[in-house]
Amino acid sequence: MFSVGYCSLLSLNKFLPVARLGRLLVVMTVMTAITASTATAQTLPELQQRALVADPGVRSAEAQQRAAEERLFQARAAFGPTANLTVNHTDTRYTEAPALAVRPFRADQTTLQVTQPIWRGANVSALQAAQAQAEQATAALAQARAEALQRFVEACFEVFKARDVLRHTQALGEATTEQLALARRTFQVGRAAITDVREAEARLDAAQAQALAAEAELDLRQQVLAELTGGPDPAITLLLGRGLAAESLPAVAAPSVLEWIAAAQADSPQLRQAQLALLAAEAEVRKAAMAHAPSIDATLSYSKSNDTGTVTSIFPRRGESTAVAFNLTIPIFASGATQSKVREAMALRDKADSDVALARRTLGLGVRQAFVSTLSASAQAKALAAAERSQAVSLRANQRGYEIGLKVGADVLDAQGKLFEARRDLSRARYDAWAAYFKLKALSGGLDSGDVDVLEAQMVDVVPAEMGRARRAAP
Repeated sequence: MFSVGYCSLLSLNKFLPVARLGRLLVVMTVMTAITASTATAQTLPELQQRALVADPGVRSAEAQQRAAEERLFQARAAFGPTANLTVNHTDTRYTEAPALAVRPFRADQTTLQVTQPIWRGANVSALQAAQAQAEQATAALAQARAEALQRFVEACFEVFKARDVLRHTQALGEATTEQLALARRTFQVGRAAITDVREAEARLDAAQAQALAAEAELDLRQQVLAELTGGPDPAITLLLGRGLAAESLPAVAAPSVLEWIAAAQADSPQLRQAQLALLAAEAEVRKAAMAHAPSIDATLSYSKSNDTGTVTSIFPRRGESTAVAFNLTIPIFASGATQSKVREAMALRDKADSDVALARRTLGLGVRQAFVSTLSASAQAKALAAAERSQAVSLRANQRGYEIGLKVGADVLDAQGKLFEARRDLSRARYDAWAAYFKLKALSGGLDSGDVDVLEAQMVDVVPAEMGRARRAAP
Protein backbone atom coordinates (compact mmCIF):
# COMPACT_ATOMS: atom_id res chain seq x y z
CA MET A 1 0.00 0.00 0.00
CA PHE A 2 2.88 2.36 0.76
CA SER A 3 4.59 1.79 -2.59
CA VAL A 4 1.47 2.87 -4.47
CA GLY A 5 1.18 6.08 -2.49
CA TYR A 6 4.94 6.70 -2.81
CA CYS A 7 4.84 6.42 -6.60
CA SER A 8 1.81 8.66 -6.64
CA LEU A 9 3.65 11.30 -4.64
CA LEU A 10 6.76 11.11 -6.83
CA SER A 11 4.67 12.04 -9.83
CA LEU A 12 3.51 15.17 -8.05
CA ASN A 13 6.91 16.81 -8.44
CA LYS A 14 5.84 17.77 -11.93
CA PHE A 15 3.46 20.36 -10.62
CA LEU A 16 4.18 20.83 -6.87
CA PRO A 17 7.20 22.58 -5.28
CA VAL A 18 9.86 20.28 -3.87
CA ALA A 19 9.42 21.51 -0.28
CA ARG A 20 5.68 20.86 -0.28
CA LEU A 21 6.27 17.49 -1.88
CA GLY A 22 8.66 16.60 0.93
CA ARG A 23 6.13 17.57 3.60
CA LEU A 24 3.42 15.57 1.91
CA LEU A 25 5.72 12.56 1.65
CA VAL A 26 6.50 12.71 5.39
CA VAL A 27 2.84 13.07 6.27
CA MET A 28 1.85 10.18 4.01
CA THR A 29 4.58 7.99 5.50
CA VAL A 30 3.40 8.69 9.04
CA MET A 31 -0.22 8.17 8.10
CA THR A 32 0.59 4.88 6.43
CA ALA A 33 2.39 3.64 9.55
CA ILE A 34 -0.44 4.77 11.80
CA THR A 35 -3.03 3.14 9.58
CA ALA A 36 -1.12 -0.13 9.49
CA SER A 37 -0.62 -0.23 13.26
CA THR A 38 -4.14 0.87 14.22
CA ALA A 39 -6.29 -0.78 11.61
CA THR A 40 -8.97 -1.57 14.17
CA ALA A 41 -8.93 1.82 15.91
CA GLN A 42 -12.33 3.35 16.52
CA THR A 43 -11.39 6.83 15.37
CA LEU A 44 -14.80 8.49 15.30
CA PRO A 45 -16.05 7.21 18.69
CA GLU A 46 -12.82 8.33 20.35
CA LEU A 47 -13.05 11.83 18.88
CA GLN A 48 -16.77 11.96 19.61
CA GLN A 49 -16.18 11.36 23.31
CA ARG A 50 -13.59 14.13 23.36
CA ALA A 51 -15.98 16.46 21.53
CA LEU A 52 -18.74 15.85 24.09
CA VAL A 53 -16.36 16.49 26.98
CA ALA A 54 -14.93 19.64 25.40
CA ASP A 55 -18.22 21.11 24.19
CA PRO A 56 -19.12 24.17 26.31
CA GLY A 57 -22.79 23.83 25.40
CA VAL A 58 -22.92 20.35 26.92
CA ARG A 59 -21.12 21.48 30.06
CA SER A 60 -23.50 24.42 30.40
CA ALA A 61 -26.53 22.14 30.01
CA GLU A 62 -25.14 19.73 32.61
CA ALA A 63 -24.67 22.58 35.10
CA GLN A 64 -28.18 23.82 34.35
CA GLN A 65 -29.56 20.35 35.00
CA ARG A 66 -27.80 20.16 38.38
CA ALA A 67 -29.20 23.55 39.32
CA ALA A 68 -32.72 22.45 38.30
CA GLU A 69 -32.42 19.32 40.43
CA GLU A 70 -31.47 21.45 43.42
CA ARG A 71 -34.47 23.73 42.83
CA LEU A 72 -36.70 20.67 42.76
CA PHE A 73 -35.21 19.52 46.07
CA GLN A 74 -35.88 22.95 47.55
CA ALA A 75 -39.50 22.85 46.36
CA ARG A 76 -40.01 19.49 48.06
CA ALA A 77 -38.32 20.71 51.22
CA ALA A 78 -40.94 23.47 51.50
CA PHE A 79 -43.44 20.80 52.62
CA GLY A 80 -41.24 19.64 55.50
CA PRO A 81 -40.71 21.07 58.97
CA THR A 82 -38.23 23.77 59.86
CA ALA A 83 -36.46 24.15 63.20
CA ASN A 84 -34.86 27.23 64.70
CA LEU A 85 -32.83 27.56 67.87
CA THR A 86 -32.63 30.98 69.50
CA VAL A 87 -30.29 31.79 72.38
CA ASN A 88 -30.49 35.16 74.20
CA HIS A 89 -28.15 36.50 76.89
CA THR A 90 -28.85 39.87 78.49
CA ASP A 91 -26.75 41.87 81.01
CA THR A 92 -28.66 44.73 82.67
CA ARG A 93 -27.56 47.52 85.06
CA TYR A 94 -30.60 49.09 86.71
CA THR A 95 -30.44 52.43 88.55
CA GLU A 96 -33.46 53.36 90.66
CA ALA A 97 -34.22 56.81 92.09
CA PRO A 98 -33.94 58.41 94.56
CA ALA A 99 -31.01 56.46 96.00
CA LEU A 100 -29.54 55.94 92.49
CA ALA A 101 -28.19 52.56 93.56
CA VAL A 102 -27.00 50.38 90.67
CA ARG A 103 -28.41 46.89 90.66
CA PRO A 104 -26.97 44.50 88.02
CA PHE A 105 -28.78 41.38 86.86
CA ARG A 106 -28.64 39.08 83.85
CA ALA A 107 -31.01 36.78 81.96
CA ASP A 108 -30.45 33.74 79.70
CA GLN A 109 -33.11 32.24 77.45
CA THR A 110 -32.95 29.33 75.00
CA THR A 111 -35.86 28.68 72.61
CA LEU A 112 -36.36 25.83 70.14
CA GLN A 113 -39.17 26.31 67.65
CA VAL A 114 -40.35 23.74 65.11
CA THR A 115 -42.77 24.82 62.38
CA GLN A 116 -44.69 22.39 60.18
CA PRO A 117 -46.66 23.83 57.25
CA ILE A 118 -50.14 22.37 57.12
CA TRP A 119 -51.48 24.26 54.13
CA ARG A 120 -49.62 26.59 51.81
CA GLY A 121 -51.29 26.57 48.44
CA ALA A 122 -48.35 28.15 46.64
CA ASN A 123 -46.07 25.25 47.60
CA VAL A 124 -47.96 22.77 45.41
CA SER A 125 -47.71 24.98 42.35
CA ALA A 126 -44.05 25.72 43.10
CA LEU A 127 -43.32 21.97 43.22
CA GLN A 128 -45.09 21.42 39.88
CA ALA A 129 -43.10 24.25 38.31
CA ALA A 130 -39.83 22.88 39.68
CA GLN A 131 -40.61 19.40 38.33
CA ALA A 132 -41.33 20.82 34.88
CA GLN A 133 -38.14 22.88 34.97
CA ALA A 134 -36.07 19.84 35.98
CA GLU A 135 -37.48 17.84 33.06
CA GLN A 136 -36.87 20.83 30.81
CA ALA A 137 -33.22 20.91 31.88
CA THR A 138 -32.93 17.19 31.09
CA ALA A 139 -34.37 17.81 27.62
CA ALA A 140 -31.98 20.73 27.15
CA LEU A 141 -29.04 18.47 28.01
CA ALA A 142 -30.24 15.90 25.47
CA GLN A 143 -30.50 18.62 22.83
CA ALA A 144 -27.05 19.97 23.69
CA ARG A 145 -25.55 16.50 23.31
CA ALA A 146 -27.32 15.97 19.99
CA GLU A 147 -26.16 19.35 18.70
CA ALA A 148 -22.60 18.61 19.81
CA LEU A 149 -22.69 15.26 18.00
CA GLN A 150 -24.09 16.93 14.90
CA ARG A 151 -21.40 19.63 14.93
CA PHE A 152 -18.71 17.01 15.40
CA VAL A 153 -19.96 14.82 12.55
CA GLU A 154 -20.34 17.80 10.23
CA ALA A 155 -16.79 18.92 11.07
CA CYS A 156 -15.51 15.42 10.25
CA PHE A 157 -17.37 15.47 6.95
CA GLU A 158 -15.89 18.87 6.13
CA VAL A 159 -12.43 17.39 6.74
CA PHE A 160 -13.26 14.45 4.49
CA LYS A 161 -14.56 16.70 1.73
CA ALA A 162 -11.54 19.01 1.90
CA ARG A 163 -9.22 15.98 1.90
CA ASP A 164 -10.97 14.52 -1.16
CA VAL A 165 -10.84 17.86 -2.98
CA LEU A 166 -7.10 18.02 -2.36
CA ARG A 167 -6.66 14.42 -3.46
CA HIS A 168 -8.64 14.89 -6.66
CA THR A 169 -6.88 18.17 -7.40
CA GLN A 170 -3.51 16.47 -7.04
CA ALA A 171 -4.64 13.64 -9.29
CA LEU A 172 -5.87 16.16 -11.85
CA GLY A 173 -2.48 17.89 -11.68
CA GLU A 174 -0.74 14.57 -12.36
CA ALA A 175 -2.97 13.86 -15.33
CA THR A 176 -2.51 17.39 -16.67
CA THR A 177 1.27 17.06 -16.30
CA GLU A 178 1.21 13.85 -18.35
CA GLN A 179 -0.99 15.50 -20.97
CA LEU A 180 1.43 18.45 -21.14
CA ALA A 181 4.35 16.07 -21.71
CA LEU A 182 2.39 14.29 -24.44
CA ALA A 183 1.47 17.60 -26.10
CA ARG A 184 5.11 18.67 -26.15
CA ARG A 185 6.23 15.41 -27.70
CA THR A 186 3.55 15.52 -30.38
CA PHE A 187 4.37 19.18 -31.09
CA GLN A 188 8.05 18.37 -31.49
CA VAL A 189 7.26 15.76 -34.16
CA GLY A 190 4.80 18.10 -35.87
CA ARG A 191 1.60 16.24 -35.01
CA ALA A 192 0.08 18.90 -32.73
CA ALA A 193 -0.24 22.68 -32.66
CA ILE A 194 1.48 24.90 -30.14
CA THR A 195 -1.97 25.80 -28.81
CA ASP A 196 -2.21 22.31 -27.30
CA VAL A 197 0.99 22.94 -25.34
CA ARG A 198 -0.16 26.37 -24.17
CA GLU A 199 -3.56 25.00 -23.18
CA ALA A 200 -1.97 22.22 -21.13
CA GLU A 201 0.38 24.69 -19.44
CA ALA A 202 -2.57 26.93 -18.50
CA ARG A 203 -4.48 23.99 -17.10
CA LEU A 204 -1.42 22.95 -15.10
CA ASP A 205 -1.12 26.43 -13.59
CA ALA A 206 -4.78 26.29 -12.64
CA ALA A 207 -4.26 22.85 -11.04
CA GLN A 208 -1.39 24.21 -8.97
CA ALA A 209 -3.54 27.08 -7.71
CA GLN A 210 -6.38 24.71 -6.92
CA ALA A 211 -4.01 22.42 -5.01
CA LEU A 212 -2.77 25.32 -2.87
CA ALA A 213 -6.32 26.43 -2.12
CA ALA A 214 -7.38 22.86 -1.32
CA GLU A 215 -4.44 22.38 1.02
CA ALA A 216 -5.28 25.59 2.89
CA GLU A 217 -8.93 24.53 3.15
CA LEU A 218 -7.92 21.14 4.56
CA ASP A 219 -5.70 22.81 7.18
CA LEU A 220 -8.60 25.05 8.20
CA ARG A 221 -11.05 22.16 8.50
CA GLN A 222 -8.58 20.21 10.62
CA GLN A 223 -8.19 23.19 12.93
CA VAL A 224 -11.96 23.47 13.30
CA LEU A 225 -12.21 19.78 14.18
CA ALA A 226 -9.34 20.10 16.66
CA GLU A 227 -11.13 23.03 18.30
CA LEU A 228 -14.29 20.97 18.68
CA THR A 229 -12.42 18.03 20.22
CA GLY A 230 -10.48 20.12 22.72
CA GLY A 231 -7.17 20.40 20.90
CA PRO A 232 -4.91 18.55 18.46
CA ASP A 233 -5.13 14.79 18.67
CA PRO A 234 -3.37 11.98 16.75
CA ALA A 235 -6.78 10.56 15.95
CA ILE A 236 -7.43 13.59 13.71
CA THR A 237 -4.36 12.70 11.66
CA LEU A 238 -5.54 9.11 11.54
CA LEU A 239 -8.92 10.36 10.36
CA LEU A 240 -7.30 11.69 7.18
CA GLY A 241 -6.53 8.12 6.18
CA ARG A 242 -10.14 7.06 6.37
CA GLY A 243 -13.36 7.77 4.54
CA LEU A 244 -16.75 6.41 3.69
CA ALA A 245 -16.98 3.29 1.57
CA ALA A 246 -17.71 3.88 -2.10
CA GLU A 247 -21.32 2.68 -1.91
CA SER A 248 -22.04 3.95 1.61
CA LEU A 249 -25.23 5.99 1.77
CA PRO A 250 -27.60 6.53 4.71
CA ALA A 251 -30.68 4.33 4.84
CA VAL A 252 -33.71 6.46 5.68
CA ALA A 253 -35.72 4.13 7.91
CA ALA A 254 -39.13 5.80 7.62
CA PRO A 255 -40.22 6.12 3.97
CA SER A 256 -42.56 9.05 4.64
CA VAL A 257 -41.69 12.50 5.91
CA LEU A 258 -44.91 12.45 7.93
CA GLU A 259 -43.55 9.55 9.97
CA TRP A 260 -40.38 11.52 10.68
CA ILE A 261 -42.45 14.55 11.71
CA ALA A 262 -44.57 12.39 14.03
CA ALA A 263 -41.41 10.92 15.58
CA ALA A 264 -39.94 14.40 16.00
CA GLN A 265 -43.06 15.73 17.71
CA ALA A 266 -42.95 12.78 20.09
CA ASP A 267 -39.22 12.72 20.88
CA SER A 268 -37.67 16.03 19.87
CA PRO A 269 -35.89 17.56 22.89
CA GLN A 270 -36.36 21.03 21.43
CA LEU A 271 -40.15 20.70 21.27
CA ARG A 272 -40.15 18.92 24.62
CA GLN A 273 -38.41 21.90 26.21
CA ALA A 274 -41.04 24.30 24.89
CA GLN A 275 -43.86 22.07 26.15
CA LEU A 276 -42.29 21.77 29.60
CA ALA A 277 -41.74 25.52 29.70
CA LEU A 278 -45.47 25.93 29.10
CA LEU A 279 -46.26 23.55 31.98
CA ALA A 280 -43.92 25.49 34.25
CA ALA A 281 -45.53 28.79 33.20
CA GLU A 282 -49.01 27.45 33.97
CA ALA A 283 -47.80 26.34 37.40
CA GLU A 284 -46.39 29.82 37.99
CA VAL A 285 -49.80 31.31 37.21
CA ARG A 286 -51.39 29.07 39.86
CA LYS A 287 -48.60 29.91 42.30
CA ALA A 288 -49.14 33.64 41.82
CA ALA A 289 -52.92 33.27 42.23
CA MET A 290 -52.48 31.30 45.48
CA ALA A 291 -50.89 34.37 47.06
CA HIS A 292 -54.50 35.35 47.87
CA ALA A 293 -55.11 32.12 49.77
CA PRO A 294 -54.69 31.71 53.53
CA SER A 295 -51.97 29.54 55.01
CA ILE A 296 -51.92 27.39 58.14
CA ASP A 297 -48.83 26.39 60.11
CA ALA A 298 -48.38 24.35 63.27
CA THR A 299 -45.71 25.54 65.69
CA LEU A 300 -44.10 23.76 68.62
CA SER A 301 -41.95 25.89 70.97
CA TYR A 302 -39.80 24.92 73.91
CA SER A 303 -38.13 27.63 76.01
CA LYS A 304 -35.75 27.51 78.96
CA SER A 305 -34.98 30.70 80.90
CA ASN A 306 -32.70 31.65 83.76
CA ASP A 307 -32.24 35.12 85.30
CA THR A 308 -30.84 36.75 88.46
CA GLY A 309 -33.69 39.18 88.79
CA THR A 310 -35.69 41.74 86.91
CA VAL A 311 -36.50 45.41 87.18
CA THR A 312 -39.41 44.63 89.48
CA SER A 313 -37.90 41.69 91.39
CA ILE A 314 -34.64 40.93 93.13
CA PHE A 315 -35.25 37.22 93.30
CA PRO A 316 -33.65 34.89 90.70
CA ARG A 317 -35.90 32.78 88.54
CA ARG A 318 -35.54 29.62 86.51
CA GLY A 319 -38.21 28.03 84.33
CA GLU A 320 -39.19 26.01 81.26
CA SER A 321 -42.16 26.39 78.94
CA THR A 322 -43.67 24.41 76.10
CA ALA A 323 -46.23 25.77 73.64
CA VAL A 324 -48.16 24.37 70.68
CA ALA A 325 -49.79 26.86 68.33
CA PHE A 326 -51.67 26.90 65.05
CA ASN A 327 -51.14 30.02 62.98
CA LEU A 328 -53.64 31.13 60.36
CA THR A 329 -52.44 33.82 57.96
CA ILE A 330 -54.93 35.53 55.65
CA PRO A 331 -53.54 37.96 53.05
CA ILE A 332 -55.81 40.98 52.81
CA PHE A 333 -54.10 43.74 50.86
CA ALA A 334 -50.71 44.10 49.13
CA SER A 335 -51.19 47.39 47.24
CA GLY A 336 -52.06 45.52 44.03
CA ALA A 337 -48.76 43.61 43.88
CA THR A 338 -50.47 40.21 43.99
CA GLN A 339 -52.74 40.97 41.04
CA SER A 340 -49.77 42.36 39.13
CA LYS A 341 -47.80 39.15 39.68
CA VAL A 342 -50.77 37.12 38.42
CA ARG A 343 -50.98 39.21 35.26
CA GLU A 344 -47.23 38.88 34.75
CA ALA A 345 -47.42 35.09 35.10
CA MET A 346 -50.32 34.94 32.64
CA ALA A 347 -48.37 36.96 30.08
CA LEU A 348 -45.41 34.62 30.43
CA ARG A 349 -47.75 31.66 30.02
CA ASP A 350 -49.10 33.13 26.78
CA LYS A 351 -45.53 33.59 25.56
CA ALA A 352 -44.69 29.98 26.41
CA ASP A 353 -47.79 28.80 24.54
CA SER A 354 -46.71 30.76 21.46
CA ASP A 355 -43.20 29.34 21.81
CA VAL A 356 -44.64 25.80 21.65
CA ALA A 357 -46.49 26.62 18.42
CA LEU A 358 -43.34 28.21 16.97
CA ALA A 359 -41.18 25.26 18.00
CA ARG A 360 -43.64 22.80 16.45
CA ARG A 361 -43.73 24.72 13.18
CA THR A 362 -39.95 25.19 13.05
CA LEU A 363 -39.41 21.51 13.84
CA GLY A 364 -41.76 20.38 11.09
CA LEU A 365 -40.06 22.62 8.54
CA GLY A 366 -36.60 21.48 9.64
CA VAL A 367 -37.56 17.79 9.41
CA ARG A 368 -38.99 18.28 5.94
CA GLN A 369 -35.87 20.07 4.74
CA ALA A 370 -33.52 17.49 6.25
CA PHE A 371 -35.58 14.63 4.84
CA VAL A 372 -35.58 16.10 1.34
CA SER A 373 -31.87 16.96 1.59
CA THR A 374 -31.02 13.39 2.58
CA LEU A 375 -32.96 11.85 -0.29
CA SER A 376 -31.72 14.48 -2.75
CA ALA A 377 -28.07 14.05 -1.82
CA SER A 378 -28.38 10.25 -1.91
CA ALA A 379 -29.98 10.36 -5.36
CA GLN A 380 -27.36 12.84 -6.53
CA ALA A 381 -24.59 10.54 -5.28
CA LYS A 382 -26.03 7.61 -7.24
CA ALA A 383 -26.36 9.75 -10.36
CA LEU A 384 -22.81 11.11 -9.97
CA ALA A 385 -21.48 7.55 -9.67
CA ALA A 386 -22.93 6.84 -13.10
CA ALA A 387 -21.65 10.20 -14.37
CA GLU A 388 -18.15 9.35 -13.16
CA ARG A 389 -18.17 6.12 -15.16
CA SER A 390 -19.46 7.96 -18.21
CA GLN A 391 -16.81 10.67 -17.89
CA ALA A 392 -14.10 8.02 -17.60
CA VAL A 393 -15.31 6.46 -20.85
CA SER A 394 -15.47 9.90 -22.47
CA LEU A 395 -11.90 10.66 -21.37
CA ARG A 396 -10.56 7.44 -22.85
CA ALA A 397 -12.39 8.20 -26.11
CA ASN A 398 -10.91 11.72 -26.25
CA GLN A 399 -7.44 10.37 -25.53
CA ARG A 400 -7.78 7.85 -28.31
CA GLY A 401 -9.06 10.54 -30.64
CA TYR A 402 -6.10 12.76 -29.75
CA GLU A 403 -3.66 9.96 -30.51
CA ILE A 404 -5.06 9.50 -34.02
CA GLY A 405 -5.51 13.22 -34.68
CA LEU A 406 -9.30 13.49 -34.38
CA LYS A 407 -9.23 15.48 -31.12
CA VAL A 408 -7.16 18.43 -29.92
CA GLY A 409 -5.49 18.79 -26.54
CA ALA A 410 -8.23 21.06 -25.23
CA ASP A 411 -10.77 18.26 -25.70
CA VAL A 412 -8.66 15.88 -23.61
CA LEU A 413 -8.10 18.48 -20.90
CA ASP A 414 -11.82 19.28 -20.77
CA ALA A 415 -12.61 15.59 -20.41
CA GLN A 416 -10.02 15.30 -17.64
CA GLY A 417 -11.49 18.25 -15.78
CA LYS A 418 -15.03 16.89 -16.03
CA LEU A 419 -13.93 13.47 -14.78
CA PHE A 420 -12.26 14.84 -11.68
CA GLU A 421 -15.12 17.28 -11.08
CA ALA A 422 -17.49 14.31 -11.14
CA ARG A 423 -15.32 12.47 -8.62
CA ARG A 424 -15.15 15.53 -6.39
CA ASP A 425 -18.90 16.10 -6.57
CA LEU A 426 -19.56 12.41 -5.92
CA SER A 427 -17.50 12.50 -2.74
CA ARG A 428 -19.20 15.70 -1.63
CA ALA A 429 -22.68 14.30 -2.31
CA ARG A 430 -22.00 11.21 -0.18
CA TYR A 431 -20.92 13.27 2.81
CA ASP A 432 -23.75 15.75 2.30
CA ALA A 433 -26.23 12.86 2.37
CA TRP A 434 -24.83 11.62 5.67
CA ALA A 435 -24.75 15.15 7.12
CA ALA A 436 -28.41 15.70 6.21
CA TYR A 437 -29.29 12.31 7.68
CA PHE A 438 -27.61 13.15 10.98
CA LYS A 439 -29.46 16.45 11.07
CA LEU A 440 -32.71 14.59 10.44
CA LYS A 441 -31.93 12.21 13.31
CA ALA A 442 -31.05 15.13 15.60
CA LEU A 443 -34.31 16.93 14.83
CA SER A 444 -36.34 13.78 15.43
CA GLY A 445 -34.65 13.20 18.79
CA GLY A 446 -33.01 9.94 17.76
CA LEU A 447 -29.37 11.00 17.38
CA ASP A 448 -26.99 9.40 19.87
CA SER A 449 -23.56 7.80 20.10
CA GLY A 450 -24.87 4.66 18.43
CA ASP A 451 -25.24 6.56 15.16
CA VAL A 452 -21.55 7.47 15.31
CA ASP A 453 -20.76 3.77 15.79
CA VAL A 454 -22.85 3.00 12.70
CA LEU A 455 -20.92 5.63 10.76
CA GLU A 456 -17.63 4.19 12.02
CA ALA A 457 -18.64 0.82 10.60
CA GLN A 458 -18.97 2.45 7.16
CA MET A 459 -15.40 3.81 7.24
CA VAL A 460 -12.57 2.33 5.18
CA ASP A 461 -8.92 3.22 4.60
CA VAL A 462 -8.54 5.59 1.67
CA VAL A 463 -5.01 7.00 1.96
CA PRO A 464 -2.74 6.35 0.28
CA ALA A 465 -4.39 3.43 -1.50
CA GLU A 466 -7.25 5.57 -2.77
CA MET A 467 -4.85 8.14 -4.15
CA GLY A 468 -3.11 5.44 -6.06
CA ARG A 469 -6.42 4.19 -7.38
CA ALA A 470 -7.40 7.68 -8.48
CA ARG A 471 -4.14 8.07 -10.35
CA ARG A 472 -4.44 4.74 -12.12
CA ALA A 473 -7.98 5.59 -13.21
CA ALA A 474 -6.79 8.93 -14.54
CA PRO A 475 -5.24 9.17 -18.02
